[in-house]
Amino acid sequence: MTQLFEGIGQKTGLPALTPSESSRYHDPVEYLDFGRPITESFLPYDARSASELSEVARTHESALERERALWELADRDGEKVMPFLTQLMGTEQERSVRQGMLWLAMRSAGPLSLALLEDSRDDDDPEVADWARVLTADVTGEPATRVYTSAEVEETGYFDQTVPLVISGKSIIQMPGVGSLRAVLSPLWFDSILGRVLASTNTDTVRNDLTVEKELEGLHVDGTNHYEIYPFRGLSTEYEGGRYLEHNYLSETMRPFYESGIVDSGPSTMVPVSLSRIALTQLASQGDVEIHGNGARADRMRAAERPFIESVRGRFFGWASINLAAVFEAGVVQAGHVQLSNPTDPVAGPVTNARLYGTFRGKSGDYTGAGRMTLNAVKCHGRPDGGIGTAINGAELGTS
Repeated sequence: MTQLFEGIGQKTGLPALTPSESSRYHDPVEYLDFGRPITESFLPYDARSASELSEVARTHESALERERALWELADRDGEKVMPFLTQLMGTEQERSVRQGMLWLAMRSAGPLSLALLEDSRDDDDPEVADWARVLTADVTGEPATRVYTSAEVEETGYFDQTVPLVISGKSIIQMPGVGSLRAVLSPLWFDSILGRVLASTNTDTVRNDLTVEKELEGLHVDGTNHYEIYPFRGLSTEYEGGRYLEHNYLSETMRPFYESGIVDSGPSTMVPVSLSRIALTQLASQGDVEIHGNGARADRMRAAERPFIESVRGRFFGWASINLAAVFEAGVVQAGHVQLSNPTDPVAGPVTNARLYGTFRGKSGDYTGAGRMTLNAVKCHGRPDGGIGTAINGAELGTS
């Protein structure tokens, strides 16, 4: 979020922290990045025409495929996608696709997305309406008036707060004999390939550590879910009296790498995997929201100056190995085809053929239909130290 906010007026909140690149950088080398490339000029992974993408976005029976086509189209058209996107917002029924459309509108058109965002502030779906309010605040700098005025915390589980992340990724894939391809990963497609990502924190340690869970539903041969836990550690910089935190985090873990190229298939060897993450988090202030709950956790959070995360947005980067033979056979990248990897490892290095980068968003929300923010109702299956804290497919969770 850099150049989206020029001309809006006096900057406050998040826009005040994001100066335009032209005012910050003059040496071209400053535009080099450890994750994303300096140019987007790559061969596209998705070779469908604009008309094909539009038809799929309108009519396909699969929510994932509708969203995937729309995000690909928007990646090509930028702000010109807004009329089509606004039209689809009125006909799309799937919540996940609709709330993702609002983020896509902001990404594609910046201030030109405000009409759609403001029209969605009172959407019949409270989660869609709440996303519209958070995104409007990110564009304008005006404080967000959230849909929810209270929050509920449970005493069970290892974490004070768990936030499902919405992730938009891209991958630069090295294709033998072809060159570099760039794939656009819409949120639902990202989840289906790499797993639903849950960010878990504790109020007292949010400035230094974070636990991320990846969940792939039904991946194992017996139909159970596949979980991977990634502990992140790092440092945070405070802005505006601690209301905003800029997190710089790193995760370094040993992960099983499957030589078959398919996750959970055949023998594996342990490989070091590093993931980089930077995020800008907005925290609630004590008394902003009434916190419901009975027990030590609820009392501790009510007493905290900054009790929980209201919203978060950030970027990530990592290396991957994509089983291209399996992808070509299936016709599309599926769960298990992509493994996080390490280009320096003697086993994983020779088959590391892609880099993953992108952005993510999350917010406190109602994940149970309670009518208030449910701060830790979605349970993380890992512990803060990175271990798995479940006994049988997540059925048993420890308490903190």
